[in-house]
Amino acid sequence: MICGEAWGAEEERKGLPFVGASGIELNRMLQEAGLMRTECYASNLVNARPPDNEMAAWVYDKKVKYWKGRDCPPDFVIYRDTRVAPIFLAGVEHLQKEINLVKPNLIIACGGYPLWSLTGNKGIMKWRGSHLQMDGPDSPKVIPTIHPAAILRQWDQRAVAIHDLRRAKREAESKVYDRPQWKFLVRPTFEQVVQTLGTLIDRAASEDLWIDLDLETRAGHIACCGLSWSLVDAMSVPFMCRGKPEGYWSLDEETHVIWLLYRLLCHPRIKVRWQNGLYDAQYIYRHWHFIPNGRQDTMVAQHSLFCQLKKSLDFQASLYCRHYIQWKPDKSAWAGGG
Repeated sequence: MICGEAWGAEEERKGLPFVGASGIELNRMLQEAGLMRTECYASNLVNARPPDNEMAAWVYDKKVKYWKGRDCPPDFVIYRDTRVAPIFLAGVEHLQKEINLVKPNLIIACGGYPLWSLTGNKGIMKWRGSHLQMDGPDSPKVIPTIHPAAILRQWDQRAVAIHDLRRAKREAESKVYDRPQWKFLVRPTFEQVVQTLGTLIDRAASEDLWIDLDLETRAGHIACCGLSWSLVDAMSVPFMCRGKPEGYWSLDEETHVIWLLYRLLCHPRIKVRWQNGLYDAQYIYRHWHFIPNGRQDTMVAQHSLFCQLKKSLDFQASLYCRHYIQWKPDKSAWAGGG
């Protein structure tokens, strides 16, 4: 199922979704992604044309330019903690009835308003490409992407949207995501860190091994060091902890952990892959006095290949990870005492 936002001029004239210029472009993108329009049920969040072609006219938000200097109309009602026009709420209810009748495995949410209505998340450029799901049992999967009308205004985003549609094509066979069985070691004990790093050092004695490395820093110090050695195995080694002002480890423990990290990350058969490695390298050299054996910088590689696209780690993950959910909002946990 494909869900757009509202009618444009041509859609209003014909009473059908995605039949104007944006619909024509959507058909082209679907075909390039391996999807046929005839295989999809198309609808809109609101089957009507908004005032001035501005969907924002139906959702009161003082931060939006449309509402600058305007008061919220008295007939607006509360939906997801936001005041919306009655026609918007009626559209949401009608869309839910369509979903119940069609019973799609997956919904492609084109644009920010369908994303918000179906999942409660805001910001299409932040959440596009994510593996999401509607609330409730046996609910369809949701993959948000950029609305084709926005593609016509920002042509450089077309390849990104097609990538999202290819992801939807792969996920359209069932209502259940095939999530990887991640094995993440978080807040490890000293023994777990020693055993894990020792095992990786032993492996490096007989085979070349890629290690993905990422630091988180705070107040000029290394807060934690993340390591990954497969698509599902990773460990976060903390050094700072809000509950332990003196540090996560004792002095002897931290010294031994850093020694093991040196032996691993500087091993001649270890290849370190990182994002903006220059940043991490200067912190490691300043605090731990060694430089890892860096072999690939994903930020440099992305910018070298696709200089017109973003090179942030979350954007790259939205393109290249088999299973991806936007994680940037989780940073609030740190500010809140996590």
